[in-house]
Amino acid sequence: MDITRDTTEEEKRKRVVLALVLSSYLVVGIDGSLVITAIAEIASDLHLGDMAMSWVQNAYVLAFGGFMLAGGRLGDIYGRKRLFCISIVLFCIGSLGAGLSQTAMLMIVSRFAQGVGSAAMAPAALGLIMDYFQGKERVKVVAWYGSISGLGLCVGLVLGGAITSYGSWRWGFLVNIPLTLGMFAYAAKWLHRENTVKARLDIRGTILSAVAVFTFVYAIDGAKSLWMWLIVSSICLLIFGKVEREAVFPIVPGCLFFSKNRCNGYVARLLMIGALMGYNFAISIFLQNGFGFTSLQTGCSFLPMTLTTFCGALAVPRLVGKHGNIPVLLSGLMMLVIGFVWLAQARCDGPYLFAICLPMILIGFGQGLAMSPLTNLGIEGVDSKNTGAASGFVNVTHQIGGAIGLSLMVSTSEGISDCDMRFHHCMVIAAILISLALAITIFIQSLNVTIAKEKKDRISH
Repeated sequence: MDITRDTTEEEKRKRVVLALVLSSYLVVGIDGSLVITAIAEIASDLHLGDMAMSWVQNAYVLAFGGFMLAGGRLGDIYGRKRLFCISIVLFCIGSLGAGLSQTAMLMIVSRFAQGVGSAAMAPAALGLIMDYFQGKERVKVVAWYGSISGLGLCVGLVLGGAITSYGSWRWGFLVNIPLTLGMFAYAAKWLHRENTVKARLDIRGTILSAVAVFTFVYAIDGAKSLWMWLIVSSICLLIFGKVEREAVFPIVPGCLFFSKNRCNGYVARLLMIGALMGYNFAISIFLQNGFGFTSLQTGCSFLPMTLTTFCGALAVPRLVGKHGNIPVLLSGLMMLVIGFVWLAQARCDGPYLFAICLPMILIGFGQGLAMSPLTNLGIEGVDSKNTGAASGFVNVTHQIGGAIGLSLMVSTSEGISDCDMRFHHCMVIAAILISLALAITIFIQSLNVTIAKEKKDRISH
């Protein structure tokens, strides 16, 4: 056996896996933000009313959030290669349908298919990182994985603005076709058929989790009967908890919550993504209404944050290796707090460089430093049979956090007509959410230190 050849083959396989993981996350990120800038053109061409227009985005968000937990567990049961390939096909079909849509119904159904594909693709991609990379390599790949989210957002906003300004919005969806077909070809060739867990999918848990997340996201995403949908979601969640405790192979194993660090990762991630998602929406509106930016200019204005997010992520592996996840996470969260407090002072007649660009740089570095440690905490110490479940739960907290943050900012600022005051209000909420994430992280780590010290004292005596 040629050991050198085997080593070279495995290294090439890792590079392909890395490219697939990053490409999948980039495509999902671009698609999610592209619709924000293209929605007006889509509504005009397809003659969409306000309700249909909102469902073009809601269908994607609800499917993405509702099927994420099931997507993570399916990877454990049937293999991440199989699930990743199926998710690519679903996303490709959804993109084709959206790009060719002539009616509101076809567009909404296509967006739903894209959401289901994304719900399977995101946890499968994170699971592939856990399968193929260990130690310092995993820290580095997770850092890149986290930075791609911000890059996808910026590229999507710029691409959406450029397409709506100079071409047809349809190309924003159709460009996914060659990308996803190429991803499918490489995935089919290079991914291992890994060992799967011999178990049945928890059907009751899957249905209950999908309904609970679906109704919760719908409730806070503009449902008229807010409290009715929240009550339905709460009831489903309570029943889901009971079902999962009795299930032989639950889609959310209770062991995920035995670790304080993992719980820290889930809660802090939810709060941070809530702040960032609401911020992305609020600042896009502020720049267009207050500064008079076009869609393309608004997309380009995110470049300072995108570049610094990427730079921060590149520095994470070295910093985590030297200082550990928690100090890096705390530094990132503190930068985010300062950035949002700074942005809260912005005014429509202020200079873009000082009022928007400089705090954006801080927010970019903060996001780049914090995202990877949060992901590392969320999957820390998980055994191989629960890899998909942990990956799915990390992505669910990401999705739900974004929905909560966006809804909170939109609903509480609805009655504020002044552009400056509305933006100030949203940035204060973002700063509060990040401050809560910072406080929870400090509290849990202080608790860990106290417990470790008590254990050490007991052993010494």
